[in-house]
Amino acid sequence: MEAFQRSDIIFQKSHTSVPFPPLAFLQTSHYGDAAVDSSGRGVGLDYDVTITSQAAAVPFLINSRSAMLVGEYVSHARFHVKDVEGQDFPELDDKFTVNSIGIPIGWMYQNSPKWQTVAFVMPMTHQSSLSDSDRSWQYLMGAFGRYLASDDSWWVYGVYADVSEGDDFVVPYVGAYWTVNENWSISAIMPWPSITYNRGPDWFVRLGVAPSSASWSIAPDSGDAAINYDAWDFGLSFQKRVTGGLWMNIQGGIGGFRGVRVERDSLEAADLDVSSSPFVRLEINYRPSVK
Repeated sequence: MEAFQRSDIIFQKSHTSVPFPPLAFLQTSHYGDAAVDSSGRGVGLDYDVTITSQAAAVPFLINSRSAMLVGEYVSHARFHVKDVEGQDFPELDDKFTVNSIGIPIGWMYQNSPKWQTVAFVMPMTHQSSLSDSDRSWQYLMGAFGRYLASDDSWWVYGVYADVSEGDDFVVPYVGAYWTVNENWSISAIMPWPSITYNRGPDWFVRLGVAPSSASWSIAPDSGDAAINYDAWDFGLSFQKRVTGGLWMNIQGGIGGFRGVRVERDSLEAADLDVSSSPFVRLEINYRPSVK
């Protein structure tokens, strides 16, 4: 951390008590019952999911203007699927699990005092407990530019892609961040718009939207699985410093715009309507002191 502070890389220039984003976390999340329906196709099911995940990353300085980040991600998702309206999904077990492993690799370069360039790739592999399931692969990646407009605000531009054995997802990336004062900050960066309030260095509250980890593509006939980061959670998060850089996070809200995409020949073109459901999350994370 001292080496990063002596480098030319600029993380933030404004005076705020909001800590640096976490470099490691251990969390468990539970999403309540959500109904998935495809009217006109005779498809309906109900499910809930509990996810336990852990991740950590280590940054390395390449030189005074560039750095790399290498990490690991593991996740265990447990699904409980129920029939709705008398539908039958014989290939789907009432309870099944999906284990995931990912390796995030990131790169950052300080082009000038105003501009930064950032890129990342995260290959992931998933293995479900469904019978005859094969290991599936997924690749998350993106490239971005960050412009420091002032000491209190910055813009970000770029593109994000999610490539899997099912659907591919590509979206442009644009947004802004504004530190209103020492206690308030506003993020208009998709897909994490939020408002953060803190009253000192030891706790903060955040209200906003973030990508959900409860939306998946499942192929019942083969058991192939892939997580979809095109779904969102809206909630309130309270984070409190435990000691040093160790923080506790308690979060709750509504997990909407999510669903299990059941991929079968008869459902390929179906538009699935997914209801919202409550979620709760408990997390321990590590946030370094970086300026």
